[in-house]
Amino acid sequence: MPADRLFSEVQFIGAINEVAERNAVRLEVSCDFDEFRDLRQKQTDRPPLSPIFDPAVSDLGEKNAFWIKGSNSKGDVVHTQSVRLNDLSGCSLAEHLHQRRVAYMPPGVGVDADQSSFGMAPASRFITGDVCYHGELWLKGGNNGLRGSGMTSTLPRLALALALLEWSPDFMFGLVHPLAACKGLAAREGYMHLAPGGILWHQADSPEPFEEWLVWMSREDIQHVMRFSPLSLYEKLEKKSSPRAALSDRVAVAA
Repeated sequence: MPADRLFSEVQFIGAINEVAERNAVRLEVSCDFDEFRDLRQKQTDRPPLSPIFDPAVSDLGEKNAFWIKGSNSKGDVVHTQSVRLNDLSGCSLAEHLHQRRVAYMPPGVGVDADQSSFGMAPASRFITGDVCYHGELWLKGGNNGLRGSGMTSTLPRLALALALLEWSPDFMFGLVHPLAACKGLAAREGYMHLAPGGILWHQADSPEPFEEWLVWMSREDIQHVMRFSPLSLYEKLEKKSSPRAALSDRVAVAA
């Protein structure tokens, strides 16, 4: 990697860490998924750990996976996310999702993986090569949480940057619920492409499938996103969500 681009990407990560520090959040990166499983088992207010990030189900280690933890000043966990690298040489993402369908099953949802559909999104048929899956993305809600703040746009970009620096993958993808996608969550996280029908999970007790939309980026897309300061974006979003900004919006609408 050219030195100027490396320096730019290091600055990008530094800006994310600065945003975290402003919010009294300490970020840590680990490849120990036994520890991650233990942490997730203690989070009883969340769905169970995704099988794809459970070391009892998936092969996980420093060569192909990492996870990120954010803790507040009291030591409470307020943020997690994980990334796993998959070698899809000679295999499309649609084929991979079908082959590993049990590992991608949504925790806490009663689905029949064998009756589900994995190739409806056109992108899933051309995404191949070194492909990262980005999941377990969570920010604590409530009065003392991070959800809904500018941190929603900042922290996910850390996983994108680290994956690019570590593996320079051909593609990176995630799965999001349609309601979250329609609220702009994918755009906040930095994803440039969104497609309905990423996976249509068959539900035995319902005629309607449990749908997850596909979000994805190419290596070039990630490099493009990293040209824009996460600190600047955070400050714009925080300004927009401030009471003063909300009042200005109401005045403008009234006018």
